[in-house]
Amino acid sequence: MKLKRIWVNGFKNLNDFELDLSQNIGLSVLIGNNGSGKSNVLEAMSAIFTGLFKLSTPQRKPTFEYEIEYELNEIAYKVTLKRRGNDDLVYSFFENNSQVQKREFEIDIIDKLPDNLIALYSGEELRLWDTYYRHLYSDFMTEIRGAFQGLPSPRLMYLNKDYWNISLLTLLYSTLDNNIEFCKKLLKIDSLDDVTIRFNFNQDNLTNFTENSIVNFVKSLNSDDGESITIGIQSLRDNQLVSGERELFLKLMAAVMDKQSRYKLIENITINFGNDLTTESLSEGEKKQILLRSALEILATPNSLILFDEPDSHIHVANKGQIKSMLDEYENRETILTTHSPTLMHKFDSQLIYLDKGEVQGNEKLEILKAISGNSMSYTEQQILLNSDHDILLVEGKTDVEYIKVALEKLKDEYLGLNFGYIPFGGTDQLQHFIGQFEPKDGQTIIALLDRDPAGGKALKQVFGAQRDINSFSFESLQNMYVAVYPKKDGYTNDRFLVEDYFHGPIIDDMAKEIIENHTDSFSGYPNIAKQIKNNLPTKCKKFDKEEFAGFRKLFDLIVNIKTSNEVVT
Repeated sequence: MKLKRIWVNGFKNLNDFELDLSQNIGLSVLIGNNGSGKSNVLEAMSAIFTGLFKLSTPQRKPTFEYEIEYELNEIAYKVTLKRRGNDDLVYSFFENNSQVQKREFEIDIIDKLPDNLIALYSGEELRLWDTYYRHLYSDFMTEIRGAFQGLPSPRLMYLNKDYWNISLLTLLYSTLDNNIEFCKKLLKIDSLDDVTIRFNFNQDNLTNFTENSIVNFVKSLNSDDGESITIGIQSLRDNQLVSGERELFLKLMAAVMDKQSRYKLIENITINFGNDLTTESLSEGEKKQILLRSALEILATPNSLILFDEPDSHIHVANKGQIKSMLDEYENRETILTTHSPTLMHKFDSQLIYLDKGEVQGNEKLEILKAISGNSMSYTEQQILLNSDHDILLVEGKTDVEYIKVALEKLKDEYLGLNFGYIPFGGTDQLQHFIGQFEPKDGQTIIALLDRDPAGGKALKQVFGAQRDINSFSFESLQNMYVAVYPKKDGYTNDRFLVEDYFHGPIIDDMAKEIIENHTDSFSGYPNIAKQIKNNLPTKCKKFDKEEFAGFRKLFDLIVNIKTSNEVVT
């Protein structure tokens, strides 16, 4: 399946909202702050396909206007729901640009819609379950209870904590190397041989339930007719109760997940992977990874539509990159993902779509940024400037960003109100191109910081159109931003002052001595000490004590002063 375009009107903050996905291949990442509308896009998609999967049920028709275009099995489909005359919402259907009647579209409709829609939300959003997913879940449970052969498939799936054990068990059951390695790494074990699964059965329901494929599956699993069994992974595979992972997942789902207790055949599943550790022992982030992989690996097909709402929530920052790696494994899945994690933003970069207040941010400002910054800014960095609600610091280079980030983290208790997005503008000559191009958001301050050196003085002349004394200059407003020069730390007497000069002199001296002592080359290759210090300092400074950053207080005090001035002007 290829999702190409969505238009929504009158749903929450999505009014005349259009999303063009035609250039994205497999994955679209919606970025935005809380309230930007990114989760509303996923909910709108849930409403749209609930209505289409239940086309013959008027109660499931969405209450808003929409247009959706997608390609499935080399056929282009378009469905619209528009108000007509008396404000009734009326469907229209198109196949390969030709309109067809509703009754014609409903013929073999199963082949004209995604194989399934799979959703994973960051919170326990029961409202979404009750409004959309519950209806298709009930259909599946009813259908599978009467299935003696074959296996029906749920068209809408809503994965949450109830699926942790089923998902993990299915991945453990898999014999694919990538799934085995995923499980071993996640569970921190060297082998799956010692993993055991305990099934507790509902004997009354098994005895009284009408024979069907699920009852037969559970009875085969419980061949000794006991109240429970404990079995190893290899034994479960050897039993050959199912033909593959997907069948195992769906049959376990039907046996365990039925909301009506009289149909529940397996009361619970406990997976033990050593030292009495179970699925409950895992962190929220690890459980989230299990659901993500089971959705992509077990449940989805190339004709599925997958909705991941902030899948990186609860996942440790060091493991967020695994989400990108996981999605790269399944690039033939059509996935829409939301996030506001800067870490994840940097991972995806070119697949990002930025939302703000229910609108897709236009490309005009993005093109300006591309033109003025050349290759100095990644796509993500460009979008930070366009979309962040935090104050923005424009700095000369990436090392400046690292210094200020670490310093603010060390001194955060003293400057609780400071929070920045950082943009390296790629050298002092580039600053002039930023002036007047971007309007700060309400309450936002944009500050450009320059070294106190000849290059900084040249930049001041370029942006102000007149000479400024670099030695006495502090800060000055210019159109919609402020231009500032790094203030000298106390006791510093030299004319030149670079951001690196905020660090204690002895630290820099020690780094210089170490570089000289380690130099073994000829005289012609004698090291550029300042350059090497600049290369090494961003990493080394992360290990410095708080007081090694005392000089940065002058910078943060200046920023507070600028922000206060901005608030007065505003």
